Amino acid sequence: MDVFHPRRFVPPLLAACAALPAPGAGIQAPDAAWRTIATAHYRIHYPPMLAGWAQDVASRIEGIHAQVIALVGYEHPGPIQVVLLDPVAEPNGMAVPLLPYPHVTLWATEPRSDDFLGNAYSTWTEELVSHEMTHIQHLTRTRRPRTALDNLFALPLGPLVLKCPRWVTEGYATLAEGRITGSGRPHSALRAALIRQWARNGKLPPYGALDATRGFMGGSMAYQVGSAYLEWLERQRPAQPGVLRNLWKHLASKRNRSFDAAFLATFGFSAADGYQRFQAEAAHDALEWELRLKAQGLREGELFLRSAGGLRDLAVSPDGTRLLASQEARGQSGLWIWRLRDPAPPKRPVRPDPDAPEDAPPESPSRKPAAMLPALDHRVPQAGEWVNDGTVRFQLKHADPEGTLRRRPALWRIGKGVDRAPSTLPPPRWRTLDPLRRGAAWALELEGRPVPLPGQAVGRAFVDEGRGLLWAGSEVEGGVEVVKVPFVREGGAPVFQAAQVVTRTVSGAWNPAPSPDGRTLFFTTLDARGMEIRRLDLALPALSAAPAPEPRFLTTRTVLPPPVEPVTLPQVPGPLPSTPYRAAENGWIQIASGATLTPSGSAWQLGLAGADLLGRLSWQVLGGSGDDAGPRGAMAGVSSAAWAWRPALAVFTATARPSRQSFAPVAADTRRQGGEVSFTYEDRGDHPFWFSPVAAFERVEPLDSGPARTRGLLGLRAGMGALKARGPWGLALHPQLQAFTGTTGGNRWNLVRADLSLRLENPAVPLVLRTSGGRVTGGGAAGEAFHLGGTSTSLVPASLDCGQVEQPALPSRLATGDRFLRWRGEAGGALHAYLEGSALWDPGAGRPPFTRVAGLEFALDNPLGGASEAVLRRLRIQAGIHRPLDGVMKGRTVGTLALVVRP
Repeated sequence: MDVFHPRRFVPPLLAACAALPAPGAGIQAPDAAWRTIATAHYRIHYPPMLAGWAQDVASRIEGIHAQVIALVGYEHPGPIQVVLLDPVAEPNGMAVPLLPYPHVTLWATEPRSDDFLGNAYSTWTEELVSHEMTHIQHLTRTRRPRTALDNLFALPLGPLVLKCPRWVTEGYATLAEGRITGSGRPHSALRAALIRQWARNGKLPPYGALDATRGFMGGSMAYQVGSAYLEWLERQRPAQPGVLRNLWKHLASKRNRSFDAAFLATFGFSAADGYQRFQAEAAHDALEWELRLKAQGLREGELFLRSAGGLRDLAVSPDGTRLLASQEARGQSGLWIWRLRDPAPPKRPVRPDPDAPEDAPPESPSRKPAAMLPALDHRVPQAGEWVNDGTVRFQLKHADPEGTLRRRPALWRIGKGVDRAPSTLPPPRWRTLDPLRRGAAWALELEGRPVPLPGQAVGRAFVDEGRGLLWAGSEVEGGVEVVKVPFVREGGAPVFQAAQVVTRTVSGAWNPAPSPDGRTLFFTTLDARGMEIRRLDLALPALSAAPAPEPRFLTTRTVLPPPVEPVTLPQVPGPLPSTPYRAAENGWIQIASGATLTPSGSAWQLGLAGADLLGRLSWQVLGGSGDDAGPRGAMAGVSSAAWAWRPALAVFTATARPSRQSFAPVAADTRRQGGEVSFTYEDRGDHPFWFSPVAAFERVEPLDSGPARTRGLLGLRAGMGALKARGPWGLALHPQLQAFTGTTGGNRWNLVRADLSLRLENPAVPLVLRTSGGRVTGGGAAGEAFHLGGTSTSLVPASLDCGQVEQPALPSRLATGDRFLRWRGEAGGALHAYLEGSALWDPGAGRPPFTRVAGLEFALDNPLGGASEAVLRRLRIQAGIHRPLDGVMKGRTVGTLALVVRP
């Protein structure tokens, strides 16, 4: 029996690591110097760059906590973990209401004044924390009393998570943010405008579509309309101020009622019937408001175009011939430019039908864009501004090495291309102002002087220096309108006159853009089919208000917003003490399982896994069993992201008996015991790459005949990604390389394999072409070779199966050879149809025909994120129906399942 000496491989491994570049200190990555602030009910974890915001969150969170508990009527018993991040320069948050370990992620970037999320908040911290903590306290309510099933399996989700529709969970958290802070979306003029406009056009979503996430504003309906409907429900029971708490109690009671049954028991009518009445009342009130405005005299301008999505940041070109806007619509997001001249009327038929009436003109003119800049590499250009008639400057997100996205300026030279990293950035042609937070409101300031507006500022404002006018969107009498503010300069400083309202609309008007000659004003309005751009003649006389009757509303606080009345919440004076983040104090343990069901054998793995919030320490222990072919065995592994070079260690024992597989049995039964250690560095920037030095060893004991032997290897795995995309069309390239040198039974061998994936993205069905190949040298005496068939499991480290050419529809070791070549074509995304062919052969024997397999497969590699070497370790889900076209499995339909988990 030979002896494997790990010390032979340690010096080369250390030398390889030392030769690689040393990474810098982390900023938001798990290896950054994270710290923790502990309060009575929360543990707040943050990277150094967010230390100031962490103090703000920690000082307010307990005061918000008390209000949330009083509103919800339930308190989760344990401390709640809170993670602060700023990953994509967007406002958001996420609550994970797992019963044993609830946690929340908060994003630091604040919303814009014209975001439906941030039009009326007091502070971003209060709105965000109120919303997400309501989710936690609302959805972690457990069944009372707990059932034997709960105690036996420790179900991680409470009954409200499992029973409540999305409009209830998101609507209630939105209601809570308004109730707790006196501001937020329930007080927003934009929420009122949305409900008003949808209701007056009969476009409020039907009850069954409240949970929808697609279409213009579709994903927002659960928040905006859901919260308004819940408020309406409360008003139907004025004698029961806690009526919604009764609903939550019904859902968590031992009677185990469905949501519909619990709702009926609470209100006496069904949720769908109540919603239809809410729709009717909202439509009545919206029409009442419309009648009032019509009596006063509408000034909505003429429709220039209607978009399928959102519009913002309008600007007329310096020569006055084109209009620029940022559009947000599915498949059409980007910067759009339209010519301002009206399109030519459609040509009449050569021989018109004399009996047919004239076609009515379309409500929205058909306008083709003169130019468009779509998403570039899946990142949408934003905040466009004219530099001159041929150039637009804008903002585009870029990724740093940690994958964090930040906006940077770029230039679009129309008709010529895009400069993503201009050496100099020319100033914009027009002067604009973005609203600033002043107290609990959005305000405008010009050169440090506040601009007098009727209400909060909404959206970007435009400064016409030559005419002494400032154009802005502003809240006016519960709506949003365009106003102009004349100003003169005294001693160089602006002096403002009173603001003048220039529009009167039912749905709201903002994003003003005057023409250079001062004769025309363009602005956006809200429509249930998409936002509109309208055009107003500025030669019209000043807007006046004729006497109008007061509207007879059936319900209040729905089509007009209640005033913002910020609540003074208790705040702990700071600075609050912090300590270094410790993974051991912020982790959890859960059941882990894996499985493989294939012609090469059926196996199941079950055990425990643990991780912490940041992924600094992940581990798992699994035991495996299966049918006669297996594999059976056990493994224990641990990985850490506490350092930029992420170390991982795994040890295992596994017994496989391919001689007992159902098809094409092979006398290659073995018992394997060993381990693997690896380090991984990853750059997630605009041009991502990764590499991972690895060392592994094992003792292989044949179960049929022959002596046991030791096997060791040292190698490097590396890969990169490249993407070139414009709008829905793109090309993604992902090459990977694995190179190993090792000894088996005292015989040295080398193995190299390369993989290349080419993905063609398009509006219909993504197409993927893959090719891979490899060779083994010196493997004859060592018994090293590539082998076709089967799939990897959770037991054996990936490097020790480097010779496996996976195909779950084929039995293990269906073919072997020192060379292999594979091609594969896929059509689809996670669910895709495929056709592949594999060939294995020895040098001098000539390449045999490809063994082909076709099938339909559902595959997710590391669905929680990441597309690099982490995939080798984390999670892979693969299920398929296959049809081998050659060999012993030809003509059979094979179903397979693989669930592989690694620490």
